[in-house]
Amino acid sequence: MKKVLSFIAVVAVMLSATACGSNNSKEIDTLSYAIGMDMGMGLNFGMKDFNLDRDIVIENIKSFYKSGDMEGEELQNARTKVMDWQYNVAMPYVNAKRMRDYVQTDCPDTLPALPECFNEEYTREYISELMGTNMGAMVKSVDADIKIRDVIRAIEDINTLESVEQADSLLRLTQLQMREAFMKHSQQAQEKARAEFEKAKVKNTEESEKWLAEVEKMEGVQKTESGILYRIDREGSAVHATEDTDVVLVNYEGKTADGNVFDSSYERNEPISFPLNRVIKGWTEGMKLVGVGGQITLWIPAELGYGERGAGDNIGPNQALEFKVELLEVNPEE
Repeated sequence: MKKVLSFIAVVAVMLSATACGSNNSKEIDTLSYAIGMDMGMGLNFGMKDFNLDRDIVIENIKSFYKSGDMEGEELQNARTKVMDWQYNVAMPYVNAKRMRDYVQTDCPDTLPALPECFNEEYTREYISELMGTNMGAMVKSVDADIKIRDVIRAIEDINTLESVEQADSLLRLTQLQMREAFMKHSQQAQEKARAEFEKAKVKNTEESEKWLAEVEKMEGVQKTESGILYRIDREGSAVHATEDTDVVLVNYEGKTADGNVFDSSYERNEPISFPLNRVIKGWTEGMKLVGVGGQITLWIPAELGYGERGAGDNIGPNQALEFKVELLEVNPEE
């Protein structure tokens, strides 16, 4: 079941991991064909029982690769719908078929009938469209230089095979060469990512230092010994957090130097509670500077924030951060 239904997810992970630029036309030709081989293997053998409409799949691969929006609703809908079909329609069929194949009987007609692979909502044509959209997005995520004609050629070449074993003798690439193409491109991607990460560390360090120096000159801004800059925007009560184990309830908004909001309890319309010893050092120290009911703005150097590693897609390495925080409650650790 896992092999039959999850090949698209596996390919997506593999291709996203190999995304990088390349000026070597021969490598791109090889990689493009290898991508098509892997997709074709999934369609022709992994999903053979479902007999998708190959022409519709291919048309949607080409269409999405040419003009699809990687952040758009079409792709999000395709991913959601395919997942729903897999678990609610395709999986019961595969499990039932596996059971029938497992049972030894001289009277196969006495076994329960197989459930349908498709239904009124998920027709063969509709699932073929969705699969093509997903696969087109996989190709699009790899590299703008990928040659879609070679991807499609490989899919069509795979369709002429009667067994996986024929691939090594009848296709432009052997299965080993296919895997080597993915591996080589993956290594290139990792090297490129490392180089870009190191470049970002230097760039963010310089920009953060400049930004914090400008903030320090702003009216009302003070600086702690550790290097945190802060401004009390609204005086609170005399009740402060004093211990690292204190639990605070806050509303907050976090920004990078360019004003990008990467996190906000205001947007979620729900304050958050946490012990001060379970957050970044800048918060552990900074939240002791304002009283309950007050509001503080913190500018936190990277070494007191997320450091060289950054956090997620929105906080880069060595990036200073700004937080506007309202302290709603302070409670000792229970």
